[in-house]
Amino acid sequence: MGPDLLKLLLTPALIVAATLLQRRWATLFGGRLVGLPLTAASSLTLLTLREGETFAVQTAIATLSGQLAIAAFCLGYARTALAHRWPIALAIAVCCYGIAALILSRHDFSLPALEFLVPTGLAATLAAWPALTPREVLPMQWELPARMVVATAMTTLVLASATMLGSKTIGLVASFPLFAALFAAHEHYGAGGPAAIISLRSVVVGAFTSSVFFLTIASTLPYWGALGAFPLAVAATVFAHIAVNLFTYGSKSRDSCIGRMNERQLASSA
Repeated sequence: MGPDLLKLLLTPALIVAATLLQRRWATLFGGRLVGLPLTAASSLTLLTLREGETFAVQTAIATLSGQLAIAAFCLGYARTALAHRWPIALAIAVCCYGIAALILSRHDFSLPALEFLVPTGLAATLAAWPALTPREVLPMQWELPARMVVATAMTTLVLASATMLGSKTIGLVASFPLFAALFAAHEHYGAGGPAAIISLRSVVVGAFTSSVFFLTIASTLPYWGALGAFPLAVAATVFAHIAVNLFTYGSKSRDSCIGRMNERQLASSA
C-alpha cells in the first residue's frame, strides 16, 4: 500500500472501527471510543514512517503538552457558554487555546515534568468545570462522516506542514480539537449552552487517555521501535480509557462522581 493511500485510509478506518466497537461493547468500554486519540494516533504513525522516530518522539511530547491547551479551550468555552451565545464562546475558546499553545511553545518541558503538569492541569480544569447533571448528549446524524472528513483533513494538514513547522509546533497544531469545537458549537446552537458544556467535559476527560498514548510513545519509541511502541501505546490507552470513564462517570450515570446541578439551576445561577 502506497503512503498516499495509507494516509487517506488509516484515519477514517480507525474512526469507523472505533464506532462499530462502541456500538457493540459500549458498556465494556465505559465511554465513547471516539474519545480516543484516533486522529493523533494515525498522524503520529504516518509521521514516524515519513520523518523518523526522533521527529515522532518530539511531536508526541509536544502533543502531550498540547492536552493542556485543549483543556484551556474547553474551559474557556464552558465558562463563556454560561452567559453568551456560541460565536462568542467559540472565539473565547480559540483565544484560550492560542494563548496556552503560545506559552507551551516557549518552554521546553521535559517528559517527567509533563507527567506531572498534564494530569494536574486536566484535574484542575475539571475542578473548575461548571456543574451539570450528567446526561447523554445525542450524536448528530452526520457525526460519523463529519469525523472522518475532519480527521482526514487534519491528518493531511499535519503531514503536509510537519517539516516546515517542526515537531513542537506541529504537535500543538495537531492538538487543536477541531471536531470538538464544531460539535460544541452545533450543540450550543441547537440545544443550548449546557449541552455544549457537557460534550466538552467529555473532551477534557478524554485528554487523560490521550495523554497516556503520547506518554507511552514518547517513552518507548526510542527503545522499542514503532512495532513495539505503538501496540503498547494502544493497549495502555484503551485500559486508561476504561478506567478514567468508570472513575469519572461510574458504571451508570447515577454513580458518577460529577457534581450535579440541573439545567434550570444552572440557568438561574448564570
